[in-house]
Amino acid sequence: MKKISVILASLLLFSGFLFSQTQLSYRFSNPHVISGTPDVFQFDVDVKADVAGTFQRDLQIYLDYNSFAFGSDIVANGKVSVSTLALMSDHYQVVNLTDNTISKIAVITEAIEELNQSGSSNYFNEVPSTYIGTLRFQVEIADVNEVTGITFDEELMNGGQYLQSVLSTDPIAYVSPNIYENTLSDLSFIGQDIQLSEGWAGISSYMLPFDAEIENIFDPIVNELVILQNFSGTYLPSMGVNTLVNWDNSTGYVVKVDNDCQLKILGSNYEGNAVSLSSGWNLLPILSACDLNTADLFNAVLPSVIIIQEVAGTGIYWPSMGINSLTLLNPGKAYFVKMSASETIAFPVCD
Repeated sequence: MKKISVILASLLLFSGFLFSQTQLSYRFSNPHVISGTPDVFQFDVDVKADVAGTFQRDLQIYLDYNSFAFGSDIVANGKVSVSTLALMSDHYQVVNLTDNTISKIAVITEAIEELNQSGSSNYFNEVPSTYIGTLRFQVEIADVNEVTGITFDEELMNGGQYLQSVLSTDPIAYVSPNIYENTLSDLSFIGQDIQLSEGWAGISSYMLPFDAEIENIFDPIVNELVILQNFSGTYLPSMGVNTLVNWDNSTGYVVKVDNDCQLKILGSNYEGNAVSLSSGWNLLPILSACDLNTADLFNAVLPSVIIIQEVAGTGIYWPSMGINSLTLLNPGKAYFVKMSASETIAFPVCD
């Protein structure tokens, strides 16, 4: 009996040691500005484990923010709300949302059965080795001309994350420190607003999205979106089809929506970059924030230009035939371009 007890004790020790070697990574994703009075900034916090197989118990999220952008004491002043995402879709609750300082908030979550049950899929959710959403934040914006200033408070978060033992109701700490993949600190609320009318259109952006995932970019208008496609793939949300995966600033897209809507892309300015066009048909993005003269933009490669035309319109630039009813190229749109040879188009930075 003594030998068995020693073996069990060793197993418990080994189990705690094994699981305690698991490390969590955090990231921000899916940032959007929701228009209203006032405007609201929405973003998600995602998490993953370096090794799958652990059951989440308690997570503690501490976030710093720019009080000039959102105001101070945003919890006490009713300016922030938190909702649960996939990892916490069941078995969990937010037990505390509070102001930590005038420019910091704390969110504490726990498993409902953590004091009564050992780790199992009946009472806990497994933290996967790929990112999964945990919490969604919505914060009222006080000044849209500020940057968010939102970052993970690493010092407070490190050491505050726990998994549930599969052998008892004991918590086991994840490895400290955590890994923090990104920050929202310098993200502007301004972004690029793209107006879409019902029907077909060409679309592109001079903003490099903070979150490049197609499904996240189009999430605010997914109910209006019918299809998004280019020469590389298709996103058809109603059918669960997404072969595009990530947004590519070096190409344009063809989009169809069933109602007028506005898409805002948040990220960093990508103006002034060049685009490579291949022989044959291309979808040209506009990597400038202002209208561009079509003939001037293509002047340096004019011998290779066969035709440029609107995706869903009648405008055409056909230099060999002396036709130019497409005098300007507009930011936010994309255009079909047919070339006789490969060329590079350099976009200017607007004043």
